[in-house]
Amino acid sequence: MDRRKFLTATAAVGALTVVPRSVLGRGYVAPSDKIRLVHIGCGTEGLAEVNELLRSPQIEIVGVADPNKESFDYIQWSETGLRDELRKLIDEPQWKEGIKGIPGGRDVMKEVVETYYRKNRPNRTGKGVECYEDYRDLLDRVKDVDAVKIMTPDHLHGYVAVDCLKRGKHAIMHKPLGNKMLEAMKVVDTAKQSKLSTHMMAYNAFGDGNMAQIKAWLDAGAIGELKEIHNWTNRPVWPQYPDIPTETPPIPQGFNWDLWLGPAEMRSYHPHYTHCVFRGWYEFGAGSIADMGYYSLWTVFDTLKLGSATGVSTRFSRVIGLRNQVPSAVVNTWSYPLASAYKFEIPYKDKPGKITLFWHDGGMKPQIPEGYKNDDLPIEGMMFLGTKGAIVSGFLRESPELVGVANKQQYDSVVGYKMAEHPRSSLADGTERWLQAWIDGCKTGKKGPGSFEYAREVNETFNLGSISLQSNGAQLVYDPQSRTITNNPDANKLLSRETRKGWEFV
Repeated sequence: MDRRKFLTATAAVGALTVVPRSVLGRGYVAPSDKIRLVHIGCGTEGLAEVNELLRSPQIEIVGVADPNKESFDYIQWSETGLRDELRKLIDEPQWKEGIKGIPGGRDVMKEVVETYYRKNRPNRTGKGVECYEDYRDLLDRVKDVDAVKIMTPDHLHGYVAVDCLKRGKHAIMHKPLGNKMLEAMKVVDTAKQSKLSTHMMAYNAFGDGNMAQIKAWLDAGAIGELKEIHNWTNRPVWPQYPDIPTETPPIPQGFNWDLWLGPAEMRSYHPHYTHCVFRGWYEFGAGSIADMGYYSLWTVFDTLKLGSATGVSTRFSRVIGLRNQVPSAVVNTWSYPLASAYKFEIPYKDKPGKITLFWHDGGMKPQIPEGYKNDDLPIEGMMFLGTKGAIVSGFLRESPELVGVANKQQYDSVVGYKMAEHPRSSLADGTERWLQAWIDGCKTGKKGPGSFEYAREVNETFNLGSISLQSNGAQLVYDPQSRTITNNPDANKLLSRETRKGWEFV
């Protein structure tokens, strides 16, 4: 082919680069297309994070879904903080003026999204944002949806994620992948078999946190052989209820309680179950370790090439009540304790041997290492304990320091790599870098580092810890290959739940 014929052919091909997504195949988004996204779950966390999606010109939110229509009874860390953030986002200084309480629900999300688009995308065409109680109805009726963001309570994560992936939708989801072991592993398996782009929000959410420096010290032998890792937090920072509610208040108007329960066991409505306090119940949440442990430990698992836990035991605080005027321990099999400590046995994936990983919450902390400069450890932190010393850092691995190491000056020149860019920094068009990596995956089929399947080990480990707590702190032996607890048949039953009819796992 001569040059003139080549250029003519190239021009003809170029004219066809913008084609309908229906021609490109299920799950593929043309590079020239916006990603049409449905937001599933419209509580305070979803509203707090929606700005990341709205500010990206590569994404268009076309639908929202939540069992709650609209209310102002949500729980947040500030009485007016969320409202004030949303006012700035949509440039409405008087938004919800005179309304007391913290906002949430699908109508609130719809209003925020449509107001933002009206002011910032004046040339946007088409209908407004579709709004549905049940996300399944939304996906059945709204065509050309490419992706979803899943912001439901934990007990719905596994079901919704698998359902959306099987529908051919790319997905972003908050941690965990599921609050029951086998549900979370179903998400892992489905994502691994799919070419869809997925991202679990906890991945590197706060950057590397100096894990590279910690790894460089470990490789240099600064603390000898690594034996233990300790991670501790002040969580829970929400009301933790040790008793099942006995009152039966009316279900709030506009709230579909049956739909909110989803696959979980049926029970009477009570506000002690909903909004951010769901995390404290075994049926609905996954405890403090799922709230913060993914942020702190996923990078550690990745960097040190750690596998899933093969053993666990737990300790926890107990609640004492009165029974016939006699002080008695409350045998609690329904909610997480006020404070707990997990001990995991974690094998390496790339070499023989293992480490012991400890998680402490509710104010529990590890022993202060010899040579530590202060009288007490901070309220949250992380420690790598070796045969010749320790590394102590902040909770997210920030500001690490060598402790109890002889001649530690010799390690001053041992420096790890530096992250080029923080994943939460923005590109020129306003898209955050982590979000751009997911978008690129939607358009190229390339798996990003935050993909669901890459969170297998950390999810599997945390789910196993929850089962030990529910089993009165039992020491459990787990086989990741068969996904079974081999030494405790009763605990093995807790790998999954009794799913309600109509919510059988997809």
